Amino acid sequence: MLVIMILVLGVIEITFTLYARNVLMASAHEGSRAAIELGRTSGEAEAIATETVTRATGGLVENLDVDVLTQTVGSRETVTVLVRGSARAIGPVPFPIQVSARSTSSREATVP
Repeated sequence: MLVIMILVLGVIEITFTLYARNVLMASAHEGSRAAIELGRTSGEAEAIATETVTRATGGLVENLDVDVLTQTVGSRETVTVLVRGSARAIGPVPFPIQVSARSTSSREATVP
């Protein structure tokens, strides 16, 4: 019976970790999409990604870190958003599991 309980709790923990990873992927996408729109800044993209994770996961993701990198190469402007955190340990695994996601968006660079 104990083995079955540990297996069930392990499956639940894996499910929560996959959910956290999917939320981080969605938040990275939202941040890069927001940053590439006209008039949005890197700070706004970071705030959008952070808010998306916080609202969707509550306290499941800890130590959240969002990095936004904007580059202009030739006629293309590229924004990359990297979201990292750790899924809180709630099952038989006694340590948090690191999760991260990256999203890149690009557009034609605006002429000043």
